[in-house]
Amino acid sequence: MKHCLCLLFFGCFLSAAIYAQSPFEMISEQRVDATRIVVDELGNVYLISNTGIERRNAVGGGVFRTSDMQWGEFHNVDVTDPLRPFIHFPAAGKVVFFDNTLSQQVSPIDLYARGYDNAEFMCGSRGDGFWLWDARNSEIMRVDRNFNKLYSTGNLSILFKSPMQPLALMERGQFLYLLNRDYRLFVFDMFGAWKRTLQLDGPSTFQVDGERVIVFYETGSMQFIDTAGWVKQDIPLPGSVGAFFFRGSKLYWLNDAILRTFQFVENARN
Repeated sequence: MKHCLCLLFFGCFLSAAIYAQSPFEMISEQRVDATRIVVDELGNVYLISNTGIERRNAVGGGVFRTSDMQWGEFHNVDVTDPLRPFIHFPAAGKVVFFDNTLSQQVSPIDLYARGYDNAEFMCGSRGDGFWLWDARNSEIMRVDRNFNKLYSTGNLSILFKSPMQPLALMERGQFLYLLNRDYRLFVFDMFGAWKRTLQLDGPSTFQVDGERVIVFYETGSMQFIDTAGWVKQDIPLPGSVGAFFFRGSKLYWLNDAILRTFQFVENARN
């Protein structure tokens, strides 16, 4: 019994020590049924599991759920427009749109029927349209709200003289971002013109919050990249395993079905 108590005390001490090294203060902790998390610009939290999606508002109430996942695997919930989130099911070529209560708005869009039979990635656009990654032609296409093609980047594998294998596609602010499998982050403008390439430091995921690109590394750190000057700032995370999301001044950490929310504490060290 004494041995167990010592282990418990040591575990609590170790966790406290890890948190102390990070500029985040934990403000809540709760058990959830989810493996992934997305937070929109209004602070609504989307908890994603293999069987459904749950949406909670910024203060934890107003819970809505959907289990309309019949089209197979998907990359993520796109919350570019918080009032019209959607899910792209690439293998089935379907796109399902929801309202802000996670009620399905219209019948699923069939991308195959519209001529986009190789759209492996899709993301929303502020300009009332969408971006599609065409794997066959190795290009990003801009389509309008009715999925009419507007323009494209051209073959990016030829442009960059190396294979393009996207892991994620996202538009935020004035830029479109594509994270490649070799962890190069390609930045394009709103017309699909290439602007710059950032080489990330190993296995990572990314998001964009306001004017900052935020990169999460498996080593337990995050990196702010200011899009004004593209200056990098490294910040230790309170952990290294699980899913992270940063929005505003809050960090969300989902690990082992526990969602911890932290407040980012600005000080002289960061």
